[in-house]
Amino acid sequence: MGTAVDYAERAEECRRLAKIAPRAEDWGHFIEMAETWEMLLKHQQEKFARQQEKFARQQEQLAQQQEELKQQQEESRLQTIALADRFRNVLFLSDAAKENNDEKAA
Repeated sequence: MGTAVDYAERAEECRRLAKIAPRAEDWGHFIEMAETWEMLLKHQQEKFARQQEKFARQQEQLAQQQEELKQQQEESRLQTIALADRFRNVLFLSDAAKENNDEKAA
């Protein structure tokens, strides 16, 4: 924001010089210069505001993406647990069937 401060100081200086200008022509030039510096200041402030808004939107999008990632990770964790439970049951039934066959063979 240093540039904006510089623009404001330059505009103020031009207005001060206009007040002490001995000729009307000089006064007009200083006023015109002050208005130009003020216009540049306004544009710089608007640009800064747009950048701030863009940054805020990006931060919001990032937060949303992080939340979605957390949800996906939790869903994946739950699916992994469910899959492990299924395999545990399959292995348990397989072991029980094997023991049953061993008992019949004996």
